[in-house]
Amino acid sequence: MHYTDTLGSNKDVIRSTINAQTLWIEFQLLDEQGEPLSNLPWRAQNEATRTAYVPEYGGQTDAQGMIRIEGLHRLPLTLLMAVEPLAELLQGRRLRAERPEPPRPGVADRTPLYGPQRPDFSPIEQQAVAAGHGYQYLRVGQLCDQRPTFDPPLADPDELPAFHFPDRTFGGFTLDAEQLNRRHVLEVCPLRAWSLVLHHQPQYSLANAYNLGLMSILAYSRKEPADLGSAEQFFLQQCQDLSRTPRVWDDGEAWPCLVTDVPFGQRYTQALTLDTGKADPPEGNTQFFFAINASQVLVGWRGTEMGGLTDLGTDATFRPVKPEVQAQCDSKAPCAGLAPEGSVHLGFRDAFELARRIYTKDLCKTILDDAFDKELFICGHSLGGALGLVHAASLKAQKPLIYTYGMPRTFTLKAVQGLSEIPHFRHVNDIDLIPSVPPEAALDNYLYDLYGPLGTTLGFTWSLLQLTASQVFRHGDPFCHHGEIAMFFKAEQHMELRGSQYPAYRNKEGLGAPYRTTITRRLQEKAKLYLVPSLSPEDDPRAEQAQQRLTTSLTAGSRDRYFPPFSNPKTGRVVGIFKHFMSEYQPYIHNQLLECLDPERDPLLERQVQRQKFAQQMLEHSERAPTYELLRNRVFLDLQSLLGQALHITRTSEGGAEALQRFDVAASLRPRYEKTYG
Repeated sequence: MHYTDTLGSNKDVIRSTINAQTLWIEFQLLDEQGEPLSNLPWRAQNEATRTAYVPEYGGQTDAQGMIRIEGLHRLPLTLLMAVEPLAELLQGRRLRAERPEPPRPGVADRTPLYGPQRPDFSPIEQQAVAAGHGYQYLRVGQLCDQRPTFDPPLADPDELPAFHFPDRTFGGFTLDAEQLNRRHVLEVCPLRAWSLVLHHQPQYSLANAYNLGLMSILAYSRKEPADLGSAEQFFLQQCQDLSRTPRVWDDGEAWPCLVTDVPFGQRYTQALTLDTGKADPPEGNTQFFFAINASQVLVGWRGTEMGGLTDLGTDATFRPVKPEVQAQCDSKAPCAGLAPEGSVHLGFRDAFELARRIYTKDLCKTILDDAFDKELFICGHSLGGALGLVHAASLKAQKPLIYTYGMPRTFTLKAVQGLSEIPHFRHVNDIDLIPSVPPEAALDNYLYDLYGPLGTTLGFTWSLLQLTASQVFRHGDPFCHHGEIAMFFKAEQHMELRGSQYPAYRNKEGLGAPYRTTITRRLQEKAKLYLVPSLSPEDDPRAEQAQQRLTTSLTAGSRDRYFPPFSNPKTGRVVGIFKHFMSEYQPYIHNQLLECLDPERDPLLERQVQRQKFAQQMLEHSERAPTYELLRNRVFLDLQSLLGQALHITRTSEGGAEALQRFDVAASLRPRYEKTYG
């Protein structure tokens, strides 16, 4: 090849035909697991083929994913793959567990959102470089020769998924002439999408608790659909960006989700946030979102917004009414009849009925129709939890699974008994007051007399359904909680006053009189425990009995001073309301997930160190501690140790181990702050 310029436009050239076409190149196509992409049609072009000087190169990759082309001219070469076979094969390949996790560019940052993979990240790259080969990380759009066919089709046919198709010209992959006479390893990203790790099962799942907690946060988003932080942006954009883990934003805090990769055809295809306050005409203030992929229907209901009088009015309107929804739906299932008998909170029922009337198509057609052959998950915090339970009650036939956080009582006992087939786990953060409303004065007094602060401030730790009907129904048909509890409990240890060293005298105040414990002081070390009684049915009654005996064994003075109603030593002060926000709930679930991933990590998490100090304190003061409090705390520590069981299904499901490994890295091993002493 000879180039001329304006000064030397002619030059004699002696051309030798020897070795003119002895150049070669090799491509090896691998997925992220290092497995070859075999039997794929390919073609290659350069200037010689485009001018028909030589025929176009072509063939199929061999069993090792190899392509070898010989007899090349010293010209840039472009490789193109047939799109349909490539896309079909890549949908069935799995992602590597760890992702590059590039930071998201800021407002003034011109860094591309989907830039090249950072150097020396991939083990395939390291092996290729060590062997002296070239290396490139490519996505399907950088190799294919035309636009693929999508099933299901894209919402906007003209808008290709940006991560997978950075090259909208379908120009293929080009190497310059200096890269000939060499093997090039092409690592090709599978054509996949992210899906939340969710398990539709009656047993408690820590993966469910974490992801549905984040969805309850997402339900509060007021972002526009295209903006970072909205439900639409999360499901339709972040869940298609395979370079980084999808995250939920909450007041500047970015929470990584626990996700697994699925074929692109099984991606989230629908995501929509709806707000009755933005309807035409606006009415009320009920907000929810839903998202749908090939296997999941997910609904998140927004909780109380403290600045909104409408939400506060909904919460306060707790008159019990018949569990019926009057809004009519043109669906396969009737709207009325949330429960065969009993009552429901009027404000919650009306808020749900409003949403169902305004968004009939979404709630009674789209969600309902998809829920017939997909797994239905419902979640919400506070008021959102109550609305989620009402929604679940309206869809009993679709077998919803519901996780709630700090939710108030929603149905009365008779109605709850008719909803027992709905799996539901409700989370309570220590002395959060909201789970204790709506109030039922006589019932709450009865529970406090029986179980102390656990009976009232936690909305009754053990299900009311475990009490006999005669004990409960003497208070009418009271509001009570549905489902199993998961609570974050601040465990404390006290010292008792003992006037004698003889057991016979310590155990009796007088002949035939019950012994009453007088507490002298509270010990320094405390521990915040994550308790899920359903993980150990045999420990549940032991803890219940110990708590009941502790409560009844205290003197009136000790009980009023150290275990006052609502743990509120200052009359008139509403202690506990600040434990209600999701920003207080989510750290405990996040840190518990980190702990369960590696219980022996070095250094230990602060929560683990604190529990060790608390257990040592219990051991050192066991002779002077109230007997039943010591027994209860031992049972609670045993329950805490069982949380690893709540990840068993995740570890053993397809892609679950990789999802946990991915989360461990994405979370950067940075525990979130837990309020142990607050």
